[in-house]
Amino acid sequence: MTSIVSMIVFVLGFIVLGVNLKEVQIDESAGYNYANARQSVRRVQTAAPRGCIYDRNGTLLAGNRKSIGIVLSTTPFQKRTWEATQAEIIAAIDRTGKIVGLENPLSDKAVRRHIRQKLSMPLLVWRDIDEKALARFCEHEQELEGFSLAETEERVYPQGRLASHLIGYVGRAEGDLNAGDVKFNFSDREMRGRSGVEHYYDSFLRGVSGEKNLIVDARGFTQSESTIKVARRGLDLTLNLDAKVQRAVEQELKGCIGACVVMDPRNGEVLAFASAPDYDINEFVPILKSELYDSLAGDRRKPLLNRASGGAYAPGSTFKPITALAGLSMGIPAEAELECIGVYEVGTMKLHCARTWGHGIENLKTALRDSCNPYFCNLGMEAGTNALITTARTMGLGAKTGIDFGVDMAGVVPDDEWKRKQYGQKWYQGDLAQMSIGQSMLLVSPLQMARVAGALGTGYLVTPRIKAGEPVSRTKLPFPAKDLAKVREGMELVVSSGSGKAGGEGVGVKVAGKTGTAEVGKGDTRRKNTWFIAYAPAENPTVAVAMVVEYGVSGGSTTAPKVGAVLRSIFNG
Repeated sequence: MTSIVSMIVFVLGFIVLGVNLKEVQIDESAGYNYANARQSVRRVQTAAPRGCIYDRNGTLLAGNRKSIGIVLSTTPFQKRTWEATQAEIIAAIDRTGKIVGLENPLSDKAVRRHIRQKLSMPLLVWRDIDEKALARFCEHEQELEGFSLAETEERVYPQGRLASHLIGYVGRAEGDLNAGDVKFNFSDREMRGRSGVEHYYDSFLRGVSGEKNLIVDARGFTQSESTIKVARRGLDLTLNLDAKVQRAVEQELKGCIGACVVMDPRNGEVLAFASAPDYDINEFVPILKSELYDSLAGDRRKPLLNRASGGAYAPGSTFKPITALAGLSMGIPAEAELECIGVYEVGTMKLHCARTWGHGIENLKTALRDSCNPYFCNLGMEAGTNALITTARTMGLGAKTGIDFGVDMAGVVPDDEWKRKQYGQKWYQGDLAQMSIGQSMLLVSPLQMARVAGALGTGYLVTPRIKAGEPVSRTKLPFPAKDLAKVREGMELVVSSGSGKAGGEGVGVKVAGKTGTAEVGKGDTRRKNTWFIAYAPAENPTVAVAMVVEYGVSGGSTTAPKVGAVLRSIFNG
């Protein structure tokens, strides 16, 4: 009986063992094989070539060039310990460097970090090598086991410094390892927009990443690789910018501190967008070196500051056409006269005119021509704070323009609430008088004032557009046609016989404009920011422009001649 029980137990045990062996060897083997396969594969996200940037006429502003680098595969240098592997790699880099004539650019720490974090990926040793180093490498390639050439694309800006603040620059960055449903182990460093159009339209320009698999051994060294998906090139971007106009603007700003924006007031197309001083964006490629950045950031002229859409300036007398519209909107007739005696007094404040002995009898049109401070102080006081602020905001001041660009300063149109919040003080009549002539706490950007100039000429406030083909967005100004006509007549007088005469000299069409000079700062920092805004042709504007030059003499003598030169480049062929 005992032997029979033992036999039954033995048989049952054998059956259970057989079932378990079947589960392990047959049922679960596929799962184990799949897991092992996954452990031996490293998924790599490959960078896509970046799209190009062109101006409205097809001039290449940003493109790509082939860059040759030397990379090292860690596989031939593996030793029993990681320390020995690291030492072998460093020694190999030193040997190869002597052959190709290049210094070892990598620290021991950088090599160690690569071994620990990206062992299966090639180690980029030398990037963007010159022809001499390339020739030496090719001559000795058979001796340099583990080293190979790697071709990548680097950004290039064929026009050099042209429109540097608008175009911006790129930098290398890791891709998103968790993009979509696919999880990657590694990612190529791809070009990413850091500033300007390169940054704002980064997703448009970047393209679609590719994918490759690396087969690695138990220690993580690569044995082979295969391409799963080829990266797709990014889309090309065409701007409204006109390189010819941009070049003319930058020529006039050369050696200055300032900015200029030229746009089509009918549809908002930005034809030129310049800030001075500028910089050569090619120097930022393939990487922005810390010494260069520190030099630019420490420059007192602030070349990295985008003054065109990010500069905050008091508009000075370029604001007077807005004061004129505010007065007309309150029923004050354009023919109403005021005698200018050279100064306007409000309380204990004295606001002087540019002509110290006064202009004599002025009306709206002659006051615009002569840029008479007392006339516009008086007009603003009569119109009142609410009317002036409402008109300024109707013209787009105190708010972002809506431009398709990363820098879009709103500026300041001050009122009682704003002043109390900023300074803990109430609004005084002196504040109103100063704002009426574009001074005090009022702040605008050149982009905003180009938009204002265009609106005065066409009767429509448009949204500026950098990218070509964007839909037009414009708002009709709520001012009667006769009021706009009065202001336009005054602005035409400014150029034909007034302070802005130099802005229209030699231009093949009639120009309307307004000069401005704003004193800012105190003591050693005190200076004059000089303005000129204009539109042309005066009868049916196709161009609006605003330019500011810091440390100028006056809008009429410093800035108007520069805008005149720009307009000649546009209208005189």
